Amino acid sequence: MKKKVLLVALLVALILAPVTAASYRGSEQDGAIGVGLNLGTNTGVGLKFGFGDFDILANIGLDNFVFNPFRLGGDVAVSYELYDFDFGHGHHMPLTLGVGAKTGFVFADKFGFDLSVVFPVGISYQIPDFPMQFYLRLAPGLALLQNTSFKLGFDFAGYIGALWMF
Repeated sequence: MKKKVLLVALLVALILAPVTAASYRGSEQDGAIGVGLNLGTNTGVGLKFGFGDFDILANIGLDNFVFNPFRLGGDVAVSYELYDFDFGHGHHMPLTLGVGAKTGFVFADKFGFDLSVVFPVGISYQIPDFPMQFYLRLAPGLALLQNTSFKLGFDFAGYIGALWMF
């Protein structure tokens, strides 16, 4: 059953890819939206909402690969472009800095909640004339809540991923 669902999803993606690529406007434009796979301190779905000079980034997924107890992690950040490494012919890599919140939800006998303020520093690469973007972000931060208790400390998040831009 899983193989059939994956095969249908792959076929739909292959059909839609040329259509979305043909209407692709560029990830730096206002209104650009990206959806993809995020690997890192929370592994799951990565999202990007472009607003020109700044982006809103979000991730949700499995927190630190912890299955027992099950942990769900998520974060959201606003990211500003600091510098754009331009290599010519449409090849460039923007360097970004942002501020955001990182959360973690522990589903066990006792529910737990983590909250941190993070400062993501990232770099991305947009394939010219194709709606695929790759990124790497490292986000040091300050933990405020750990397992639903107020506890200040160092926190960190790291991500690598790919987004399909619309």
